[in-house]
Amino acid sequence: MARAGGCAGQRGLLLLGLGGVLQLAETLQVLMGSTPQIVSLNDNISIPCKISGYNTAELDIKNVGVTWYVKTPRADQKEEVFTFLVGEHTPRRNGASMSDSDLRRGNAALSLPQIQFKEAGTYTCQVTVTPFDAQGTAVLEVVAQPTVSLSPKEVTIESDKEKTLSCEVNKFYPNLVDIKWMKISENNQDSSVKAEDICTGASVENEDGTFNVTSRLRLQPALQDNGNVYRCIVSHKTFPANLLLNSILTVTAPRSDSSILIGAIIGTIAACIIVLGLGVFVYDKCFKKIPPTIMAFIGNVEMKHLEDTSLYCQFSGFRPKPITIAFFLRKYLQEQKEKIYCWNSEKDDIQRDGESAALLSTSKNFQFQMHLKSLDNGTFEVPCIIHISPNVHELNKAELSLEIIHEALQQHPAIEMTALKVIAIPVLDPILCSTDVPRPDEPITLTCRIHSFSPETIELAWYKDGDGVPEKPFISDVVRGPDGLFFCTSSLILHLGVEDIGRRFICKANLKGSHQHKESSWKLENLTFTPKVSNIVCEPSIPESVKAVTLSCQVTDYHPAECQVRWMRGFEELTEAAIKTQDPQLDAATNLYHRVSQVTFTPEPEDHAVEFTIEVIHCNRTTKKSYPLMLKDFPRITSIVLSPNDVEYGKPLSLTCEIKDFYPKDIQVQWFQENDVIKEGSSVQEPKQDTSGLFYTSSGLQLIPSARDYGRKIGVKVMHKTLTKPITKNVYLKLPAKSPAVSEIRATPASPKVNETVCLEVSISDFAPENIKVAWYKEWSELPKDNHNIDTQIGKNGLWFSTLKTQFTTNASDNGKMFRCEIIHPATNSCTEKRFILKLNDFSTSTRDIPSLTGYQNHTLSPRPISQEINTLKIECITRNPKAGEDVTLRCFVHGWTMESTFVSWFKGKYPIEDGIENTDCEDESGFITSVTFKPEEQDKECKIRCEVFTEEESFEDSYILKLA
Repeated sequence: MARAGGCAGQRGLLLLGLGGVLQLAETLQVLMGSTPQIVSLNDNISIPCKISGYNTAELDIKNVGVTWYVKTPRADQKEEVFTFLVGEHTPRRNGASMSDSDLRRGNAALSLPQIQFKEAGTYTCQVTVTPFDAQGTAVLEVVAQPTVSLSPKEVTIESDKEKTLSCEVNKFYPNLVDIKWMKISENNQDSSVKAEDICTGASVENEDGTFNVTSRLRLQPALQDNGNVYRCIVSHKTFPANLLLNSILTVTAPRSDSSILIGAIIGTIAACIIVLGLGVFVYDKCFKKIPPTIMAFIGNVEMKHLEDTSLYCQFSGFRPKPITIAFFLRKYLQEQKEKIYCWNSEKDDIQRDGESAALLSTSKNFQFQMHLKSLDNGTFEVPCIIHISPNVHELNKAELSLEIIHEALQQHPAIEMTALKVIAIPVLDPILCSTDVPRPDEPITLTCRIHSFSPETIELAWYKDGDGVPEKPFISDVVRGPDGLFFCTSSLILHLGVEDIGRRFICKANLKGSHQHKESSWKLENLTFTPKVSNIVCEPSIPESVKAVTLSCQVTDYHPAECQVRWMRGFEELTEAAIKTQDPQLDAATNLYHRVSQVTFTPEPEDHAVEFTIEVIHCNRTTKKSYPLMLKDFPRITSIVLSPNDVEYGKPLSLTCEIKDFYPKDIQVQWFQENDVIKEGSSVQEPKQDTSGLFYTSSGLQLIPSARDYGRKIGVKVMHKTLTKPITKNVYLKLPAKSPAVSEIRATPASPKVNETVCLEVSISDFAPENIKVAWYKEWSELPKDNHNIDTQIGKNGLWFSTLKTQFTTNASDNGKMFRCEIIHPATNSCTEKRFILKLNDFSTSTRDIPSLTGYQNHTLSPRPISQEINTLKIECITRNPKAGEDVTLRCFVHGWTMESTFVSWFKGKYPIEDGIENTDCEDESGFITSVTFKPEEQDKECKIRCEVFTEEESFEDSYILKLA
């Protein structure tokens, strides 16, 4: 336990910084017991500390601090026992704990297991409920109640002879005990006992700190004392009343001379009886055969994997000496039992000290420690200790038995047996967090691997501090590992808030039916708030060439304060412009920061339609906002308008775009998809002149979208005399993903013969995008992919259709076999299965031999975990001829989401890419574009690049194989 020092002031400051959320009455009070709390040694105790003087139904424990101290009689100053601060528990004494739920109800009770004498003293409970504090004290006494015995309980003595009564008081604490003696006579004579007849020894301390003491009473009674009761009276702090133990006295007269003759006669008769009895006694003691009393397999037969344990046996009270004891083991599912150890008394020397060496058995899991003892009554005893090294693979559900062979046993041999159970307690790895920078607007995933347990029936639960979490955890299938033990993984997706800072998230695991938990925990140290970046404001609103322009932007609601702001012109940083960025300002209400940044420059004609971007870099993440600078007297292009707005496959679609404020009249407009120019269906109206003398026109594109257009962009490019480079506008068609319709399996020929080639085919239709995965199976074994055929085409409805085929040569064993086709469409996260029973023409198979397929013809999987492939994205490389050591840029369009409502991660192989990630919302609000720029290395000639996008409802991912030149 730590010494109490100057940390109280720091604790008070920290609690004051949490804010005054709790409403308090005029006085905060701590109520503790007024009388000493008396507990017994090794008890599990709880010292109450009740808090009053607050006006809410429950205490907000984020605003509460509790520190427990103890001052023992032997210590100079008080010592710290336990601290609770900002939700964090810090025990200074092993096993000390407090309950969060009790604290919320106003009880800061301290629980101490296995209390010891040295922990007795004055306990102080110091409570701080922002901004007040109070404390109380309680006295704790630790005692041990003695055991008392009086012997003998009945005394027979001749008059004027002497005997002693002993009253033993053992295992008591504290060392304050009072022992008195009292005589109770039938004739109500004096009850006092002479002091010279009493001898009470000094108390003796035991190893555990308790004490023993013995008091003796010397008796030398007369005949009139016959029937007296002698009482030992013991008083101790732990007894509610004095403890009374009685011994009854019987006094006999001494023998007289007149009885000598009678005594001689009686003695002669008695001598004869004694001789006869002695013969019987000698027979019973030395020659009568007595079978052993068997105590077999005492101990816990439920053992823990690789944790040494012992079982005990005892074979006692047998005669004659020869005895043979054999032990057998029959493992689980093993028919025959195996003899693992055999012991014979004729080969063992009699040992009276009870010690012997452990002897190896034929099984590596057992050692036997046995020896023969000779008892005072002429019989023998064999104690046995079985040392076991349990192994769940070898001993679980095994049967351990013993056989005893002895002359006195009526049944040869005597057999005892027990079933062994070996379990492996789960081991929990440290909890891993999906990110090193938790953010409140992004979910995090905590993952814990639980392994090395057996049997596989395990129970898992997640907790936040001591309370269960409302989120439902994911638990993987339990799998047997290479070591034969089981393992699984549990993960928990959390949306964190400010109130979770300092909280511990705990994963607990236990075998089903077991109360022994194992746990692993993860603590949230801090949260990072991503900056919110406003739209860029231009002043003047209609900028002109060669006239100063100011772009400004607000960066708000972020934490911590450090962040970098830079302005970009296209892909180049603005270095010569006048940039003014305000220092971070703290908002006292939210405890978050904000700042304003602006850039002033003089645009040139070539700046027309160029995107100016502000980049805010905060905690290794970049947030951007862009502004296309449209100069006066230069062509201006509106966003592309779709009609109808809800695009459908196979239905006509019109795309239009207006071009304004250009001069002279001549202008060129091109429509393109990806990098291909679209000529069919495009049109440009004749330019017209407005009242200001400038020209305007519009251009349109008529097309019928098909599944080929899924995830692809369509753009318009404008070229004019005043422009140094073309202006482009892009739009992504919001075409939905559609899962395929699947037909039943057909066979050609329908009833093939043995050794004939058969073709199985299934038709799929009306799906988009094109990417599908197909697998054919015979029963549960996958057929070779070389024999599969997939040919996709666009149908009249604009969707893909295809016929999937596989062929193979039949053999006799294929008759009645089930063939399956599994079609996976990652974009819609669907998996459809069709089944077919093959009937060969050379066999007559009754319908009773063919399994019923009712209800199994079509199976659609439920949504998969995030880690599985959900391909609604399409990655493209925009760097031509990518090379090692040079910047390479990949980009991906995420349609239907904004960058603020998603979380994007890029990976190279299995490692995340931390830098170079940029996300930009599309102007038409059709989605956003995420890109990553990095320098590949020589070993990345064909590396896998993966993009993952997470939303609150679902997740997407796509992969791209980067091939370097």
